[in-house]
This record gives sequence, C-alpha cells and structure tokens, in this order.
Amino acid sequence: MAAIKVKLVSGLAGVPAKQRAVVAGLGLKKHDSTKLLPDNPQTHGMIAKVSYLVSWERVDAPPPLGRKARKAKAGAPA
Repeated sequence: MAAIKVKLVSGLAGVPAKQRAVVAGLGLKKHDSTKLLPDNPQTHGMIAKVSYLVSWERVDAPPPLGRKARKAKAGAPA
C-alpha cells in the first residue's frame, strides 16, 4: 500500500472554519507544510474538501502508523 504526500499550497486567511479544521485534521499547519498520510478513502475525502488549498501525490513509501499505534508504542513499559 502506498502513501500520499500532501502539501498546503495556499494560506488559510479567509478560509471558513470548517475547512480550517479539515486542514488541521490533515496535519498541515503553515503554508508549504507537508505531511505523509495513508492512502485510504478518508484521506481522499478530506483532500477533496480542501482541494483548492492543497496539492498531493502518491509516493512509494510505507504508510505511517496510526495515532493509536504510535501512542501504544511510545507508552509501552521498557
């Protein structure tokens, strides 16, 4: 399975609050910030909602682990 590289190509000034929340959900904060996300329908739906603000491409990299997996791994006893 591939991953998707998403880049915020436009600033968030004048953007509705719901779309700002979608951009934050993608993990993008500032202009030109990039994020590697899993290639799944949820990610594609979020990108579709803010397609005029972001650019994306598929990359041959392993998809990132989910948030729960990272938290469990980081918080595991040594």
